[in-house]
Amino acid sequence: MKSMFKSTLLASLIFSLLSAFSVLAHADSMESALIDGVKFLDKVPEVEWYRVDGKSLVIGWRGIPQFFPHTNRRAAMRATISTGREVQVWAVRHNQKKWKIGSGDSPICTVTARNGRVKTDTCPR
Repeated sequence: MKSMFKSTLLASLIFSLLSAFSVLAHADSMESALIDGVKFLDKVPEVEWYRVDGKSLVIGWRGIPQFFPHTNRRAAMRATISTGREVQVWAVRHNQKKWKIGSGDSPICTVTARNGRVKTDTCPR
């Protein structure tokens, strides 16, 4: 009986570890796909930095360029196409590098996209 319990416990532990590894690998591949989808941001002079935060993309802006709303929308659309998931883009000031979603500090604006289409957009026009 103890041998059967140990085998069941070991199988359960192995399954749990494999599941956790699968979730981490999926999260890493989603992050990579999202970053690949928004590489065009590297060429936008006013974009100081950007990073993935879960299913969101946070962009640090130095100034507000003429095509600011368009660039945020484009990032959201490309990110959702590259990941196949709903993505939210958060535009913040470049000096808010440690900004976190839900931190209480307001972003400049947000754009949410799903299936290659913008669903919500609070960016000024």
